[in-house]
Amino acid sequence: MTTHNLITTKQQETLKLLYTYRFLTRPQLQSFLNHKDKRRVISWLKDLRDKEYIDWKYDNKTFSTKNQPAIYYLSLKAIQYLRKLGEYQSEELRKRYKEPTRTQTFIDRCLLVADCCIALKLKSDNELKYSYVLPTEYTDPDSIHYFLDELKPHLYFKKEVGGEVINYLLENFEMTLPRYQLRKRLKDYVEYLDDWDVSYGPIPIALFIYSTLADLIYVKRRVRLLLEDFSDNDLQIRITTIEKIKEESVVGKIWEDV
Repeated sequence: MTTHNLITTKQQETLKLLYTYRFLTRPQLQSFLNHKDKRRVISWLKDLRDKEYIDWKYDNKTFSTKNQPAIYYLSLKAIQYLRKLGEYQSEELRKRYKEPTRTQTFIDRCLLVADCCIALKLKSDNELKYSYVLPTEYTDPDSIHYFLDELKPHLYFKKEVGGEVINYLLENFEMTLPRYQLRKRLKDYVEYLDDWDVSYGPIPIALFIYSTLADLIYVKRRVRLLLEDFSDNDLQIRITTIEKIKEESVVGKIWEDV
């Protein structure tokens, strides 16, 4: 019996979602799977854990942590299964071996990006369409989005409405990021946008997420100084706090122009 015969189609889809998003909670997985039955999804996840395809981060020792959703990620068996499919880059698959040792900051970022993708999916309809691409897709040299690998934004998405296309690059800046690294990353973004090849579509709007109001004030000043040194002063950069994006989502009226 081959590996894929041991798990259902939905469970195989679950493994692919965990490959793409790295870390997901049950509610997030349920949303991506478009499944209404919470108990069925819990059953699938338990079975995958029992068969050692996935593992979780879950602390049931205290009341506060026990009420937090478990966070799922790929185990060795799942990585071996995905490798046999021949659909994924070996370099990306190797990164999944390190999932058990990822920092909470990294995990939180993955969960936030997943929430953004869910919000984009839910907001899309016949008149307004959102599509998005994650780093796992544009690190492939054969991908049409490989041009994004130079900058490596945390999320690239596109809004299409009334024949108009708007591109966005999203970055979640960690609170622990040293200021010198923050300054370099801001410069990387401004240079990347300034050199944007319009054959890829309209110049994107950069969306930056920060942990504190103090960070926002600092970034405003820094970006304004950077823009003075570049030819295109019409570059659009917008900022918000992580608190606001969690409250109203990436499509909420939370973005402030720099």
